[in-house]
Amino acid sequence: MWKLLLCLVCTFGVFGDNQTSYITLPLPEDSLPFRLSIQQASFSLPVGLQAYVYGRHKQEWVFLAGRSYGLHGFLGDTFPVSAQNTTVYVVNLGTGEIVSRSLTDPSAQLTQEQINQLSVTNALFYQPNGIDTLYMVGGYGINTATEERETKSVLTAIDVPNLVRWVKQDSNSKSVAKCIRQVSHPLLQVTGGVMRQANGHQPFLLGLGQNFVGSYIDTTSNGIYTYQIRPFQIIDTGKTLKVQPYTQAAPISIYRRRDLNIVPILKKAGPSLQPGFVALGGVFTPGDNFGAWTIPIEIAADGLSASLDTSNPNTFAQGMNNYSCPHAGLYSEKTGDMYTVLFGGIGAYYSVNGGFYSPGGSFVTDPELGFNNDVTTIRIDPSGNYAQYFMSATYPVITPTFGTMPGPELLFGASAFFFPAAGVPQYSNGVIPLDKLGKAPILLGYIVGGIQSSMAETDSEFGNVDTHASNYIFTVTLIPQ
Repeated sequence: MWKLLLCLVCTFGVFGDNQTSYITLPLPEDSLPFRLSIQQASFSLPVGLQAYVYGRHKQEWVFLAGRSYGLHGFLGDTFPVSAQNTTVYVVNLGTGEIVSRSLTDPSAQLTQEQINQLSVTNALFYQPNGIDTLYMVGGYGINTATEERETKSVLTAIDVPNLVRWVKQDSNSKSVAKCIRQVSHPLLQVTGGVMRQANGHQPFLLGLGQNFVGSYIDTTSNGIYTYQIRPFQIIDTGKTLKVQPYTQAAPISIYRRRDLNIVPILKKAGPSLQPGFVALGGVFTPGDNFGAWTIPIEIAADGLSASLDTSNPNTFAQGMNNYSCPHAGLYSEKTGDMYTVLFGGIGAYYSVNGGFYSPGGSFVTDPELGFNNDVTTIRIDPSGNYAQYFMSATYPVITPTFGTMPGPELLFGASAFFFPAAGVPQYSNGVIPLDKLGKAPILLGYIVGGIQSSMAETDSEFGNVDTHASNYIFTVTLIPQ
């Protein structure tokens, strides 16, 4: 395991039931080697989509599962079956071309159970670099046979090129049933976590999350958290599929986290680069007032993990972008700095009028963990010290019209994803080599879908009154300094 080195931080007192009684004050972006610009793309998804699954074939992305609905509530049908996404989209982010086809199409030849499994929300998924197979695990959705909601325990191996051909109705396409292979295992019964793999020589990891059984019926609803990073091996011959668990670590109480960012990182290890991961933020802390987790967890390629020191009041505590949101990793081999950009979403702390670094601006504690458009960058320096920087870039101002009156500015990022642009170089784990991007502004990638909210604090009972699944697509440009 890496030696956990802690940074000296400026802190800011907060209230509520967050993991720490303080957060680390975000720094200005002045010392960073890049700036960002976010613009609305000239095209969009045909429908809103959030908490979905994606895979890639050449320059096309496949989107499936997820929901066409906003934030869930706690009254009535909180996860309506009608909002489970049963459509597969093939999206070329370079050209804006989008093709779709429903899993309920008879040509898919899927059973209702398979359709249920392929239309869950908050599944864990990963497509190894250079491989045509997308692996999808767990997720929360309907069991049509029992009419109950459940967390699935299924691993699905998806043949992405053939699924693309089926969506495009290519004459050589197979049915969806012939594009998938499945196996079930109790270890896989997880939703709201993250699936990762450092490289083909390391195990797959299921990072955190929970097993939720039944419906979200009130604000006390909780699933069975895993409290673990779960390593396992997928034995895939191309015809047969098997799950081989590794020895599992004992559950750790402060690993009670879901709906978070577990990001790939690199660090120097002698003459080579060592891949790993960091679990940032997440929800919810135990207690009457749901709070955010603030202390990062470092995860090695083999799944061994450790939190930064929770007993040290100088330990970095993340206060912004605590919930699952788009993120992009950039590493500089020249300086040894690892940067992770977090785009909007939900946080325990948000900016007003540009934060402290703009005239009349400030940062505000949000004990309700509200939506915001803040963009920050977390830097890990070569010594392992953490800092969070507030970026001047933000989502463009979009104010939908309700009747004849303009609505409030929309807030983006929660349960959305970032996609690197074609031609942007990447290490095998998806981190972008900052030193190879040149000195001119470059299209770094795209942000797609997620939850859009018209208010920071939504109606907690009905959920979707102020929120909807977003069909917006944004471009992200990196501007070297």
